[in-house]
Amino acid sequence: MSRFFQGNTWLSKFKIWVVYGFITFIIAITIAVFAIITYTSDSSKNNGRRVFESSLWNALQLQVQSYRFLNYLVALEDSDYPLNGNAFFEYDLLMSRVDLLREGEVGSLIRNFEGGRTTRLLNIINGELELLSFNLSRIEDGDRSYLPDLITRIKNIEDQINEFVTLVNKGSNEYISRQHTTLQKNLNDIQLLSMALLTCLLCLCFLTIKGLTELKNVFRRNDNLQSGILSVHEDKSDMLSFIHQEIRSPINAILGAAKTLKNTTSYHDTEALSQHIEESGQQLLQTIEMFSDLALIDAKKLSLTITTENLSKNIHDYLAIFEPQMSRKSLQGIAYIDPLLPTNIQMDFSRVKEIIVALLQNAIAHTPSGSISLQVRPSALNAPKGQLPTNAKEAKMLQIAIRDTGLGMPNQLQQNLRINPALPMQQEGPLPSKVGLSLALCHKLVYLMKGEMHFSCAPEKGCEFWVDLPYYEPNDNDQNTSPTFQCPNKTQALIIETDTHLAKIIGLQLSTFNMEVTFSKDGSFQEHKDYDLIMLGNTPRFERDGKDAILQWKTKSCPILGYHPKALSTPEYSVIPLYFPLTQEQLEPHICALFSNTRIPIKVDNHD
Repeated sequence: MSRFFQGNTWLSKFKIWVVYGFITFIIAITIAVFAIITYTSDSSKNNGRRVFESSLWNALQLQVQSYRFLNYLVALEDSDYPLNGNAFFEYDLLMSRVDLLREGEVGSLIRNFEGGRTTRLLNIINGELELLSFNLSRIEDGDRSYLPDLITRIKNIEDQINEFVTLVNKGSNEYISRQHTTLQKNLNDIQLLSMALLTCLLCLCFLTIKGLTELKNVFRRNDNLQSGILSVHEDKSDMLSFIHQEIRSPINAILGAAKTLKNTTSYHDTEALSQHIEESGQQLLQTIEMFSDLALIDAKKLSLTITTENLSKNIHDYLAIFEPQMSRKSLQGIAYIDPLLPTNIQMDFSRVKEIIVALLQNAIAHTPSGSISLQVRPSALNAPKGQLPTNAKEAKMLQIAIRDTGLGMPNQLQQNLRINPALPMQQEGPLPSKVGLSLALCHKLVYLMKGEMHFSCAPEKGCEFWVDLPYYEPNDNDQNTSPTFQCPNKTQALIIETDTHLAKIIGLQLSTFNMEVTFSKDGSFQEHKDYDLIMLGNTPRFERDGKDAILQWKTKSCPILGYHPKALSTPEYSVIPLYFPLTQEQLEPHICALFSNTRIPIKVDNHD
């Protein structure tokens, strides 16, 4: 049994010995019960035989036989002589009753009555009866003169016989009472022992059921461990296959570009191939670093490095990394940073970069066309309690939201991402082989940083991820904000954009400059209204209405900012070009130059 209850199971080694002792106790109680039952049964039989059939009955027979003998002598007539031994026959019957009362178990029993008084009486009766034998022999010979004396002597012992019978009767009753008390006590003991035995058996049943349950749990845990081992081997195999799949693409790209580089002599081709090799090498290095970070997180050895940096600059740099990829897919990227957030904050920006990069990669992968936005804004959640870093004043939460207008994610991928490690039954994050390397790392980093990750997704309508992360305000927070240029009150701006998602983010950007924004959701130019600024974006009406509207705006000296390809390709339209990814930093110099008396030089990016 002990091998079934080792380790941290319900029964310890001490409790096992308690169970063994408990079983021994049950066996002892069982033996005692059956012994008392057997003893009680035998005593009952012996009591009935000796008390009722022997002692009292023989005493009564002695009295009866003495009367019979006396009546026999009184009734003798002359015609009865010679007696021919009849008198001795009656005498022997009387003496046989005395002998039965003096010998054997009956004699032993009677000697205990009334402290020996019955024994003395019986001896007196016996002595008197033995003295009668001489007179009886004379009567047998026909001498009747001895008959009166014989009758008198028998009558004289009548009182002793009556007293003897009375004492035997009284002693028998007392003996019966004692036996009844003993039997009742035995029955009570049997009842108590039976109840104790029943209780012990119920406890034993409970222990047996508990032990069988623990044994079943042990087998179940063993099966779970076996399944876990198989699952670990399967995950290991899947992970190796996944690693091979992840690193195969950049390695093949490097090898292919290197092979092509050997056979080319053109300077431009060489430069493009070298750049391609560099990008593939960076991708391979990034993949290896992701695997390393995942291993460190699983081993609980990944530490966070808190630094104080410019939030806006870092966010824009992270978005700029994907400018080539989004350009190749004609995706329009845009970023918005809420002005309520401090300029400089404290957090682990290297891990924030990994989170944003992972979410942007996922958005680009599931968006064949359209737009991708990156928003950073204050979060409604409370910051986790803990020790503040050096030079930190307060802990708060910010929210990073990345939304796309793509196809949405497969349902299986969504299910694998809906895991919260903070819950008791979900201690592990999603597997890289199920959700991809970047999303798996992103998920684990978010919860490692004591944040939360959520998303919503609809087919053909895109996805939105929002991540809540804690950050810390530095002690010099009063000098940690740079004022954004503010346009004069009631400055009107019109955004012409059919992509409502993109138009909404542009509206937020312009609102930071104190502009009142109007949206043209269907792409109409609304040239009959007066505006202070036009934001010309994607519209299907440009071919029909665009030229006339632009000329009217120029007549009214209304500046036009735009990223519509045809508007930018026509110099006579005088459209101030905007490029993706579109940020507040890109807009601010233009807004400041257009709506302030001081002209600020506009930084123009070189885009092909």
